[in-house]
Amino acid sequence: MRFPFRRWRVGHLLTAWAAYWIGLLLVVLGPAILAGWRMSRQPHGHGTVSAGVNDGIVTAFITDAGRTTWNGSISLLSLVLLVAIPPLVLWLLWLAGSARTNNADEMRLKNSTSQSQLRGGEPQIGIIDTSSSSTSKRRVREGS
Repeated sequence: MRFPFRRWRVGHLLTAWAAYWIGLLLVVLGPAILAGWRMSRQPHGHGTVSAGVNDGIVTAFITDAGRTTWNGSISLLSLVLLVAIPPLVLWLLWLAGSARTNNADEMRLKNSTSQSQLRGGEPQIGIIDTSSSSTSKRRVREGS
């Protein structure tokens, strides 16, 4: 399976989290924001906004001129799960997809650079080349 998160960096992950949380706020609280904005535009402002937590349930009400224009409630556990679980899953997918690839090119370049520096600066007498798998070359080197 090919992970779409292989090329993601930390900035991409943080942007995805922010987009999720902003989208969640707009979807869940969009009607409440609209009702509150309408209430604030009234000339005399005969409305109320109230919110509270009771027995692990978060509730909120917006009333305008004696009638309820918006109400909402959610359990505290559901709210925490909505806010935390999708970003956590994104982070785990990003971690699984990028851990093997982010540093692979850098490590390969570092290893090849150190190998070329070793070969270029020192004589190769007595050095066994670990990259070749031929045992006959090793025997020839050890015998001389």
